Formats: sequence, C-alpha cells, structure tokens
Amino acid sequence: MTQTVKDRLFTNWHLMRWVAFAAGLFFIVQGLRYQDLISGLLGGFFLFQAITNTGCLCGNCAVPASPSAQSSGSNIKEVEFTEIKED
Repeated sequence: MTQTVKDRLFTNWHLMRWVAFAAGLFFIVQGLRYQDLISGLLGGFFLFQAITNTGCLCGNCAVPASPSAQSSGSNIKEVEFTEIKED
C-alpha cells in the first residue's frame, strides 16, 4: 500500500467525493428516520466510497489495459483447422 490511511482520508477531496459524502449522510439519516434498511445500506455504501476514495468516484472505473494486449501481436499463435467432409 503506497498511500497511508491518513493521506487517503484527508487528501484529494474533489467535488464528486463531496457529493457522495453528502448523499451517504442523507441516505443514512433517511434510513434512520423512516427505519428503512435499504436506505441505510445505500447511504453506508456511498459514505464508504467517499471516505475511502474508492469506486467510480474519481473516474477509475475502466479496467486497465494489460501490457500484453497492447503489444504488436507477437504472442498470438496461428490456429490450425482441419476440415472434415462427409461423403
């Protein structure tokens, strides 16, 4: 782990992270107010993402391309096919 927990919690607070934090608090309060488990879980999910800066909040949703997929194709083997004919 390259970042310490303190660095992850207290740095890089951008607009989307604040929005997720506010949405998490809102859903948790609504879940407690109306005794709704689903709202509370949804709020906990958003709050967790905002606090830990994980998920798709900062545009890191894409799967990173592997270095072998970006190569010129030298790893690709030629496939041989055999044609079978019926009489």
